[in-house]
Amino acid sequence: MDSATLQPVAPGASLAEVVLRTEGLSKRFGTLTAVDDLNLEVRRGDIYGLLGLNGAGKTTTIRMVVRLIAPTAGRVVAFGEDVRENSLAVLNRIGAMVEIPQFYPYLTGRKNLELLYGLSGGADRARVDECLALVGLETRGDDKVRGYSQGMRQRLGLAQALLTRPELIILDEPTNGLDPQGILDIRHLIQRLNRDNGVTFLISSHLLHEIELTCNRVAIVHHGKLRVQDDVKKLLERAKALARVRAEPAEEAKKVFALRRVEVVGVQDGAFKLKCGPEALPDIAAALHAAGCEIWELTPGRATLEDYFMAETGRGGTA
Repeated sequence: MDSATLQPVAPGASLAEVVLRTEGLSKRFGTLTAVDDLNLEVRRGDIYGLLGLNGAGKTTTIRMVVRLIAPTAGRVVAFGEDVRENSLAVLNRIGAMVEIPQFYPYLTGRKNLELLYGLSGGADRARVDECLALVGLETRGDDKVRGYSQGMRQRLGLAQALLTRPELIILDEPTNGLDPQGILDIRHLIQRLNRDNGVTFLISSHLLHEIELTCNRVAIVHHGKLRVQDDVKKLLERAKALARVRAEPAEEAKKVFALRRVEVVGVQDGAFKLKCGPEALPDIAAALHAAGCEIWELTPGRATLEDYFMAETGRGGTA
């Protein structure tokens, strides 16, 4: 790559090579603004998470990045090139799995990949075998896709995204529909491809804990606007740990929190999430007991990406 073609990095930004950038990216559907002046920056070597509530504009953003839909305003710059002006050359360096991967169910996994690789101009069957091995499907490549589990289909989608030896892979909800073991397998696969093959990832996911474990950088999008973009480690350092308190009656507990000026950030699984340190919990417990509340849970907080997300959006659990 000719690094001279890259645009200057903004003041204060890392000097790491920027492989994908959106500039003022916007998308309107009639009167609805799905994405509003979005400026993202993915650097080489990142596993970059795109977080937001349902309807925040994550999938719309990804669809614009890979040219499935056109932006209303702004542009996407990949490897220093405007994707709109040089889409073929740029997109050949990008692999993508957008939403649920679709394959011919009556063909084998290998035949599906060979067909797709041929459409992209590839003819190397050894590469198909290599990609099947990378995603752990080397022993199932000759099975018909109709017999694949959801996790195997997701793996095949990743193999498809890898076919052209992309420098950047974009994944929209890669763990969608997977059981816990499948989610763990996909996480390890992404991290291994990033570590051993130097692949940069942009991942949209609704699983906040999984993004925290997988990604090194994240962006939080809310109502189509960028709220924050930073290293996961730095966000966790800024996040205030949220204690969990489950007490009944809930209305009486709320009164206790209000009297003690303890901020309730949200409610999750029936437990209040409070902005307070562990040193405040004994006094809160005593006040709840004095108010006649039964305490079912009292857990000091550990700062998580979910805590930061809740503070930014007022919601938690899933994005």
